[in-house]
Parts: sequence; C-alpha cells; structure tokens
Amino acid sequence: MASNEQPDTGSNGVSHPPVANGGGDQVDPPVPWLQYVVDSINRRPPPPSAQMPVERNAVYYNMNHKERGVALIFNHEHFEARLNLKSRSGTEHDCKNLERSLKALGFEPKVYHDLTNVELMNVIDNAANDNHSSRDCLIVAVLSHGEQGILYAKDSVYKPENLWTPFAADRCPTLAGKPKLFFIQACQGDKLDAGVTMLRATQTDSGSHSYKIPVHSDFLIAYSTIPGYYSWRNTSKGSWFMQALCQELSENGFVLDLLTILTFVNQRVALDYESNTPDNANMHQQKQIPCITYMLTRLVKFTRKSIH
Repeated sequence: MASNEQPDTGSNGVSHPPVANGGGDQVDPPVPWLQYVVDSINRRPPPPSAQMPVERNAVYYNMNHKERGVALIFNHEHFEARLNLKSRSGTEHDCKNLERSLKALGFEPKVYHDLTNVELMNVIDNAANDNHSSRDCLIVAVLSHGEQGILYAKDSVYKPENLWTPFAADRCPTLAGKPKLFFIQACQGDKLDAGVTMLRATQTDSGSHSYKIPVHSDFLIAYSTIPGYYSWRNTSKGSWFMQALCQELSENGFVLDLLTILTFVNQRVALDYESNTPDNANMHQQKQIPCITYMLTRLVKFTRKSIH
C-alpha cells in the first residue's frame, strides 16, 4: 500500500550525500548559486543585544537600580476648534493626582499639556533614545479624548501603538527586560453599561477606540474602559479610572504587586462609581470597568528608594 509520507529530502526528492565513513557531523558545501545569499546573510549586522537587568527566572522585576524611572504624563484639556471636541473639564485633577502619586513611588514625573501630534511624538522619540540603564522602568500616561483606533493630540489624531513601539527592546535596549507601563484615560467606544443610581456629576471622554495589542514582552497597557465603551470623568474630581488608580498606588504602591493593584483599581471603578446625569436618561446610572492588557514576564513590585 502506497504511503503519502515522504522524507524531508528537498523539493525533488533527492537525499543529501551520505556522511563519509568514519562518522561525525559534516557540512555539505553550499550550492554555487546560493553562495551570494549565504554571503549576504553573513554580512548582516548581528541582532541587537541588551544587558539583562535581572536573573532569567526571577519572580520580580529588578527595582534596585539607582533611579525608579521617568513618568511621562500627556494631559490634554483643550483641542483645536476644527476638531470639534469639548474641553476635558476635570482632567487637571487627574494630572495633579497622578503626578503626586508617581512621585511618591520614586518616579520622575514629566508633565506635558496640550501638545500637538508632532510635539508629543518628539517627546516619545526622545525618551526612547534616552539612556535608561540606571532606571527600573518607564511609565507613559495619556489623558485625552479617543475614537476608533486613535487618540487625540491637540491638533490631530494618532494611533495608540505609536506610544509604545519606540520602546520595544530592539529600539530602546536600555529598557530591555524592564517593565514599560502605559495608562490611557480615554473612551474606547460609545456603548453604555447600565447600573444603579449614584449621585455624581460627570461627563465622558467621547469617542470610540480599538487598539492593537503589542507583541513585545515587558509591556503593560491599562485602559480606563473596555473596547467599545465610554470612559467617565467627574468634572470636579477627575476621571473614575485615575481617581481609583491614584488611590490604590498611594495606599498599596509599596505593598502589592502592580497587577494586584490594578485588580483593585478595577474593583473600585466597578463598584464605587456610577454616572449621575438625570437630564440625560440615556447617560444616567451607567457603569464602567477598566481593561488591562499585559505582556509582563515577572511581577512588578515597587521598592522604596534610598534618599541620597
């Protein structure tokens, strides 16, 4: 009975010459017309390398570098008129609270207000080209409006992945093997999640948004809401997500690992916050749940830094 199985001997079914008598591994010389391909491969630069900041099987990321790291905060309140976007009242509370919380954890916050697309990307590129060898990690936070697949700068839109792709290990080797943490306060859609009454005056970060999941390791991206849904913001206290995040970081930043902290952020947002817009029945009594995507390979647990 004929078999459909064939040995891996090449497209023409011809086997390689047998190994010469005497045994041992031998290498067949390259076919002449392949020599150019072989030579071109040999001329390629070696793949990028980076010094590992922690042992291979370590449970926790190394938080014992000299510095905690830079925290870039992009706060967008006002937008160019042609974009037809409302000002994000209350975002100043988010910005101040986040800056204070991250500074308490040892980060060096750098706050940017209402940057244009070009200005924002210049900051990102400069940070990616910086030397992070003496730093534990990186944080990037964006407080803005969002739509389908995009975030808003002051003058135009950009794709969320533009924030993190410059920090991939092959492009930013001094952050290779270190956690790169992104927090995004913006809508991901226009769907609503009905809830029970809670008396808070709120408004939303309007728009919809879907995002591409990064394939590189050691990234975490925390969105204020799940894809397809509104993200809520209190005009006098700030967004629900940032309120909960800052509270958890302040209370448990040195106690719990980051994923556990973000689980309790989800709990706070899910249970403690509900919209109160009685003049708009469709927006009244709504709920929200954050969404976390991560490619972390270890636990992130912040340690206290020595004061020099």
